[in-house]
Amino acid sequence: MLIRLVVFLTFFMPLLGIMLAHSTYFFASNKYRGLNKSLSSERRVTIIVPVKNEPLELIEGLIDGVENSCSKCELLIISDDPEERFSKIKDLCDSKARELQKTEVRLLTGDPVNGNRVKALNRGVTEAKYEYILVLDVDSRPEKGFIDRLVECVESGYDACVGRWDSYQSISSRLAISISRVMKFTVDALYKGRSALNLFIFPLGSGTLFRKNSLLTVGLWDDVIQDDMYIGMKLFVNGFKTNYVDDAMVKVLVPSTFESLRIQQGRWAYGALEVLRKTYKQLIRSRVGVLKKLEAALFLGQYIPASLLFLGSLIVPLTAVLLRDDIANYGLALMTLSGAAILTYAVGLYRSLISKYARRSVVIRTMGSSAAITIALLPTIFTGTLKSLLGKKIYYRVTPKGSHERMYPTMHLKELIYLTYLAVVSVINLLVGNTLTALWSTSMAVAIVYVMIRSGKLVA
Repeated sequence: MLIRLVVFLTFFMPLLGIMLAHSTYFFASNKYRGLNKSLSSERRVTIIVPVKNEPLELIEGLIDGVENSCSKCELLIISDDPEERFSKIKDLCDSKARELQKTEVRLLTGDPVNGNRVKALNRGVTEAKYEYILVLDVDSRPEKGFIDRLVECVESGYDACVGRWDSYQSISSRLAISISRVMKFTVDALYKGRSALNLFIFPLGSGTLFRKNSLLTVGLWDDVIQDDMYIGMKLFVNGFKTNYVDDAMVKVLVPSTFESLRIQQGRWAYGALEVLRKTYKQLIRSRVGVLKKLEAALFLGQYIPASLLFLGSLIVPLTAVLLRDDIANYGLALMTLSGAAILTYAVGLYRSLISKYARRSVVIRTMGSSAAITIALLPTIFTGTLKSLLGKKIYYRVTPKGSHERMYPTMHLKELIYLTYLAVVSVINLLVGNTLTALWSTSMAVAIVYVMIRSGKLVA
């Protein structure tokens, strides 16, 4: 029984804990009250958008989106593209500028060799004309009133305010649709719910409005993979205030292929833990309350439980075979606890989805596909987390967007190796009588098969 308890606490309990935390955040989101609307502000905003090798149609869409959502803005596009491509972007910007009335477009030449997102953002702040700085990705599409609501938020006493992410897809694949639907729950929990609980709101890499002076005071962005979380920690430990605005909507492009999603999630898993590893000393020394420190650390470590689950899926079935012990059968009490945590999370996810998608069949199918996608991503999340934990430097890979996604076909080699292992240990455990361990491994294998076969399918 001792080994089963150790297995449960090491490989399963962390994930159940994070699920309970997210469930708590979601149910707390019902208490979110938001900010009172004030008169329209005359504040002008500089919008910084770093670009490199981005599809021209996304840049054009960005310019149109900014024009439709701002009262008076400076759009600062900083391009690290080589001369030939920079020239095409310049032609596009010059052409669009003649049509604009509320937006001044400025295109700056970056560094095609050594440039990166952080350098572009820092340069953008120093070049900005205005005191308020909005950071957007090239695929972001701010809704009408988005910028004004964020300005109102900052002017009510905050150093940075975060808008609500919604989603759109360039390719209507089953994967993209599933990610789009589940994004509602993610934002409800991690931003709306945490805001209702008065927890620190971490800036998003796209859709956050900053006070320029606050950015300068904390020393701007640092050269890390997850720059948004890093600037968030610098604001947090130095006592700056942030907030979330639920009715300030910005649409972001979600990955349509598993390869794009793998690139994105691997980078996020690495980057979140890198921020925690680099800033934990400042976090400990800061004057923030203990509970808020722990919650911020939990937020940054949210990929660790998934990594432990992956490790457990490798170790537990093999150990069960060697010991001839059904290790996944960890007793009625712990299984009841697990079931309660999973059910609570499922209820929260269901309520979030049903509020937007009325058909129960759609909601249940989305919940299943989301779980399958998470399981298929476990090897990628584990690799990113491990590299970050070991301090191994990785190359920043931009998530392919729009038409560029088709240039990166999905190769499921990593998932196929994982699937093969799970299938083999499932069969062996079944043969030696480890029924629950075999069923657990089999369910994970089935999820991977589903993703490999169905996630890339297009939906009319």
